[in-house]
Amino acid sequence: MPLSQRVFGEFVYWLCIVAAIVCMIGPVIALLSVDANVGNPHYIFASIFDGNTAEVVWEEVAGEFPGGHFWLYNIAAGDGFTQLGLVIGCACALPALIATALVLLFKKKERSFIWVFFSLVIATLITISLCGIVNV
Repeated sequence: MPLSQRVFGEFVYWLCIVAAIVCMIGPVIALLSVDANVGNPHYIFASIFDGNTAEVVWEEVAGEFPGGHFWLYNIAAGDGFTQLGLVIGCACALPALIATALVLLFKKKERSFIWVFFSLVIATLITISLCGIVNV
């Protein structure tokens, strides 16, 4: 198997494991210190199971939507820590693509400029998405 594929796979594999562990610890923190969260998890689940829209859920549990990157300011809270795990899991392709592009650029046997270009374009799209520049 080519080194570039192994590098990509290892990055994604290990970062997904880290993300899963963080996402398992976050809810425990959230339930142990309910008042320290952005939104009370008991009210969040009740509101979601009542079929409310996202806007109504945020209004009920936090007063308003705290913003797309609220976890950066609440990293020690359970819901902020869980969001960190989700970000790691969703963005695990970014370092994997950059490392793969470097392997494809510098390893003569696997050198492919078109794949380096595609890797960096997709890494740029992920970065733009992570920064919140483009919202869907």
